[in-house]
Amino acid sequence: MKAITLLKGEMAHNNAPKAALENGMYCVPQHYLVYQHTLNSIEALMLSIEYSTRYPIFVSEENDGIYLQVGIVGIDNYLNAQQSQKIVYGRKWRVEPNLPTSEIIQTIFLALKKAREHEVRELFRLTIENKVTTPFNNHHDLPMLSNSDESLQSDEMTITWPELQSELDNIRYDQAGFYILNIEQRAANYCLLELELITDLKTSLPELLENKVVVLVIKKLTINEVLHHLMDHLVNLSDRHVNENFTYANVARFSRNKSVKSIAMISANTRFLHKQVEQSEFAQQWQQGNYDTDLTRVPQLKPSILVDKIKKSLACFAPLAGIHPQYK
Repeated sequence: MKAITLLKGEMAHNNAPKAALENGMYCVPQHYLVYQHTLNSIEALMLSIEYSTRYPIFVSEENDGIYLQVGIVGIDNYLNAQQSQKIVYGRKWRVEPNLPTSEIIQTIFLALKKAREHEVRELFRLTIENKVTTPFNNHHDLPMLSNSDESLQSDEMTITWPELQSELDNIRYDQAGFYILNIEQRAANYCLLELELITDLKTSLPELLENKVVVLVIKKLTINEVLHHLMDHLVNLSDRHVNENFTYANVARFSRNKSVKSIAMISANTRFLHKQVEQSEFAQQWQQGNYDTDLTRVPQLKPSILVDKIKKSLACFAPLAGIHPQYK
């Protein structure tokens, strides 16, 4: 059998168990590898990842280490006039050198979802008192809102079909609107709300062009409940788009077309290879290596009010296994 070549930044433990694959090749499963990733090895990894040209993935290095960052290319949602597209940047995601390759790939997967969600929340526009707002965006002043808590409480009564449609007429999402197709009471405590998503020539999100009907399960038919459920649904559509179109080595691992049971079977057949009798010496070395890696991730804490709070909180779980934070 031919071995699958390890990637840059990967090394196998001495005498690490090997797993035979259905294609006749074999590999060392990732949990039996050690990692020493660099800027170069992570850049090489990114070359095998594809999603969308609108979301370039950057790998950079600062004094405190390597980080990943997603760029977002698009029109500025807060400017009314049509203008050239611009690029903005998401948060930085730190990557430790000893992070497994699969976890680096999944970090990018998560970073793309969160970068897209950030944009999705800003594309949800509500007109209120002749002002266009983005009530679900991530830039609200939280300390200010926390001091306005009493005025934020919802005490809405249930609304009728015409009243709800009137409220929905004030909403645009990526230049698309919503029209009620049906409201059906299904039980004493919930109803189904079916909406048609009416796109515009300027609608750019691909998932909106593929999903023209929105079905929401609503416990209480108030505008507040509807808007929250609608936002949840739009975020879910965005996440599903990443699931289906994010690929590593041309494989959409998180697609719903991939068999859950087959993935489970591969995991079951490779997870515990170290428990074979002939692997007892390797298993001891491997477990020690895992412990040493875990030590590098333990928080190093200096005395503070917050640290006192954490100590008190963790004391509630005594006896607590695992490696405890290090208090200086």
